[in-house]
Amino acid sequence: MTRSARSPLQRRLSQAVLLALAPLATAPVFAEDSSSSATTLDGIVVKGERAEGYSVRRTSAGTRFDLAPREIPQSVSIISHQRIEDQNLDDIIDVLNNTTGVTSTQSDTERTEFYARGFYIDSYQFDGLPTQMVQNWSYGDSGLDLALYDRVEIVRGATGLLTGAGNPSASVNLIRKHADSAELTGSVSVNVGSWGRTRTTVDVTTPLNASGSVRGRVIGSYLDTEAQMDNYDQHKTLGYAVIDADLTPDTQLSVGYDYQQKRANGATWGGFPMVYSDGTRTNYSTAFLANPEWTYWDTTSKRAFATLEHAFANAWKFKIGATHDKTTANDKLFYPFYSALDRNTGAGVTPMAGLYNTQRKVTGVDGYIDGPFQLFGREHQFMAGLSYNKRDFANYGDFQSGWTGLPSYPADLAGFPEPDWADVLPLQSDGTITQKAAYAAARLSLADPLKLILGARYSDWENDSREGTVAQRFSHKVTTPYAGLVYEIDPVWSTYASYTEIFQPQTLRAKNGSYLDPVDGKSYEVGVKGAWFDDRLNASLSVFRIEQDNVGQATDDKVDGNENQTAYIAARGTVSRGFEFELNGELKPGWNASFGASRYVAKDVNGTDINTRLPQTAIKAFTSYTPQQLEELTVGGGVNWQNGIYYAVAGVGRVEQDSYALVSAFARYRLAPQFSVQVNLNNLLDKKYYAQIGAYGGYGDGRNGSITFNWSF
Repeated sequence: MTRSARSPLQRRLSQAVLLALAPLATAPVFAEDSSSSATTLDGIVVKGERAEGYSVRRTSAGTRFDLAPREIPQSVSIISHQRIEDQNLDDIIDVLNNTTGVTSTQSDTERTEFYARGFYIDSYQFDGLPTQMVQNWSYGDSGLDLALYDRVEIVRGATGLLTGAGNPSASVNLIRKHADSAELTGSVSVNVGSWGRTRTTVDVTTPLNASGSVRGRVIGSYLDTEAQMDNYDQHKTLGYAVIDADLTPDTQLSVGYDYQQKRANGATWGGFPMVYSDGTRTNYSTAFLANPEWTYWDTTSKRAFATLEHAFANAWKFKIGATHDKTTANDKLFYPFYSALDRNTGAGVTPMAGLYNTQRKVTGVDGYIDGPFQLFGREHQFMAGLSYNKRDFANYGDFQSGWTGLPSYPADLAGFPEPDWADVLPLQSDGTITQKAAYAAARLSLADPLKLILGARYSDWENDSREGTVAQRFSHKVTTPYAGLVYEIDPVWSTYASYTEIFQPQTLRAKNGSYLDPVDGKSYEVGVKGAWFDDRLNASLSVFRIEQDNVGQATDDKVDGNENQTAYIAARGTVSRGFEFELNGELKPGWNASFGASRYVAKDVNGTDINTRLPQTAIKAFTSYTPQQLEELTVGGGVNWQNGIYYAVAGVGRVEQDSYALVSAFARYRLAPQFSVQVNLNNLLDKKYYAQIGAYGGYGDGRNGSITFNWSF
């Protein structure tokens, strides 16, 4: 958004934020001098950090303390709203694919898995409330629409202090948009692009009383698109409403609801074969869809949330948030099992299919207090909270196989008939997973340039579930430590060291029948950070090592009393080490840029590389520039490069994907103060590459583009 396009209120809000050293979007404004005053404009209590360009000046990511990025003893990436707009990022897949140190792979058209430092990312937060997302039954989590989120914060490494159970990879925090205007404001955008794509988004904020102390915001979006694959189309509907109220100058209440539905026709389960039985590579067209026409994968999520926060006169604050969401998935899928696909005849495919109905309900509550205290003549900070998360799930399904096979593959694939489904879908798995936790941390000022953060989380984790007819009932009580030391070298540079942990429960059993203790993820990290231009530009260089302990390892024994179940022992697991570099923010007025480079090596206890389908080296860069002499025009572009990867196909050989780069560009022109047009081009070089590599494959998108028309008021 150029300067001329902002309303007078928006300009005053931005100026107030720049002067206030504002914290997180949901936290009251407190500087380190313990000032508790809030800035009030036209009935609005300005609370929180609003991104300027590609960076934020302060965030509570990773610690809950309101800190500048260079004061956080872990690697943190921010994908701001401006970056989302410039790159036309639609969903969480787009965001994480453009995040430093994060890589992804697909299982099929609807499931994308994300990894950091070699480990799967399953820890997510919504406005700081922790939850876990898993892809095995696919509730559509990887397709979350970004229209309702202001920015995304990613903390890499173990994040057990605030997230509880998970992997030592990263935590992804999605920060919602709120009603932050006491005047009627809004926008309407229409995006049209390749493969028949149309996306319309309406975003309106309005005061709900005369003073503007109660405000509402409504966002609606609809996407209708086909794809480079034949016979595939996708439809996404989003609705979001939030009410923000200043109950008093020091007390704020936020209540909201969002609805997201995705319908994907022609969805794959798996993909196409990567190799023939003679070891030669297949070479299908990028338009090829390995699916009959009757397949689909539909998901719906409904999420209600509320947040209450209060600032006390002594510079302490209290915040509590609650959420409840219900997610369902309905899918009818075809699974072509490639036992040995003959290159000449197309024989060797066993057709399988599944009809599934899955349901998940999540209830979460998290409340904490934080503020300053005096000790030994110095000011320190303390934070403590309680957290509760309950996840109920039930997965029903009918799996069919063994009926009349394909005459040849892929001949007549689109018209391949459906099997006869069961009248009533049998229950495959269900259960409840509950986490109760207490956490606390202190940020101690050991000296003017030296800060030490010490913390811990006590988690009571319970699993009461069934897989088929097998009951799984067990619990773990785990204490997760956190320690980080930050030394400020000068007003620009700081260096840090941190030790963090996280735990991941497992369902494997020892010989005596007991469940193994959780996998323990330990993260060691040292680095240096810099900040310029009043924290508008941030840089970080980190070196890390991650270790896993208590990983289940199969033995030759059976579980006592069950000759069909293999017994496991706890052993040392994967060790990952590497480095990450990131430069993000405003290089000079009008010029924003993000550059990230990452490298890791992850090996198991036998010294074998893990997850060879993931790139170990990646570079991600993007920039935008608005000339001061022509503020109506913004241009930019970027490149994402990754090294080669491979996957070993049993009995055939290994499939390789060479290194490749995806180049993008965009231009935006403001035709009038309230009207702009933007063009985005992706994969300019039209690189043909695998986005899914394994026993099954899938291509990434070829060259494509879109035009966005935006009207703001």
